[in-house]
Amino acid sequence: MASLLEQGIQNFENENFQKAIKLFEKILKSDPDNPEAIINKTSCLAELGKYNEAIEQLEIFLKKNPNDFVALYNKGTTLYDMDQHEEALDTFDTALKIDPKNSQALCNKANVLVALGRHDDAIRVYNRALQAEPRDVEILNNIGIVYAGQKKHKKAIKFFESALDMQKGDIDTLCNLGNSLLEIENNKSAYKYFQQAVKLDPNDFDATFRLAITCNNLKMPERALINFNKLLRRDRNNVDVLINKGYSLHLMEKYGRAILCYDKVLKQDPQEMNAVYYKSKSTAKQNDEKQTCNLVSKLLKFDASHDHEHDHEHDHEHDHEHDHMKFIEKIQKDSDFKKMRKNANFLFLLKNN
Repeated sequence: MASLLEQGIQNFENENFQKAIKLFEKILKSDPDNPEAIINKTSCLAELGKYNEAIEQLEIFLKKNPNDFVALYNKGTTLYDMDQHEEALDTFDTALKIDPKNSQALCNKANVLVALGRHDDAIRVYNRALQAEPRDVEILNNIGIVYAGQKKHKKAIKFFESALDMQKGDIDTLCNLGNSLLEIENNKSAYKYFQQAVKLDPNDFDATFRLAITCNNLKMPERALINFNKLLRRDRNNVDVLINKGYSLHLMEKYGRAILCYDKVLKQDPQEMNAVYYKSKSTAKQNDEKQTCNLVSKLLKFDASHDHEHDHEHDHEHDHEHDHMKFIEKIQKDSDFKKMRKNANFLFLLKNN
């Protein structure tokens, strides 16, 4: 028969956290200082969202056992989950003095540095973890994600490709690689990787969504539409899918049907500016000058009130050519508004914003 400790750990692994706690407490009644029971109990508390209680018990334990690596590691991860990033960083630093090459502690320290916006420091720490575990797919992906967040996509791609060499069928890596390829407008290569991801798991929502985005970018809206419809059967009110389905219909010159998609989004959220923008593209193509001017006016008012902000700052889900532009810049560059440039009201709006 398995010991109480083994039963507790088994219940923890099966996510039966309450039952695991009871088993660990049973051990602690007869052996109050049992380190494995205390640490495993605090892990259960953290999994249940009882962070303060977990930290309190870890600190009591660490007063008696200040050099216990596992207790320090668990305290660091719990503080990170509580968004107490500075305290988590100090805790991981203490743990790493005990075990300087522990790749999990190094990775978690790097995660904290990312949360603090210290991206270059995070990359240095991830690289230390990579020295300890050179074939670790998660570390390679994490470094790539940080570079991608810095818009250093060519560097990111190298790490994603290395991760893919280590684990050919990793869907997260395939999607990460595809995303960075999209950002540098290498749509054909991105399509290949998203297609692989969807083939591996046809039910992966994110991979299917990004494959459809890529189809739009490659001017294959019919293929994109098939995938967007597949996703809407699972989540019929998904805003991003509806907007991009609308754009597929727009590319197919089915402007009325595209507008129905945007209107469905705007019924949910009248302030969804991407839906307003894409709707204005379709009304412009319909030669509905009055409606287009009304929509453009709304977009320009939004620009004026968000001068120092980006709409959807890390959004890979809309038209990549226009990411991070103000709407006035998008409209000025967008050929769908070509005929509108003969409209006096439209020109007035652009000139006075």
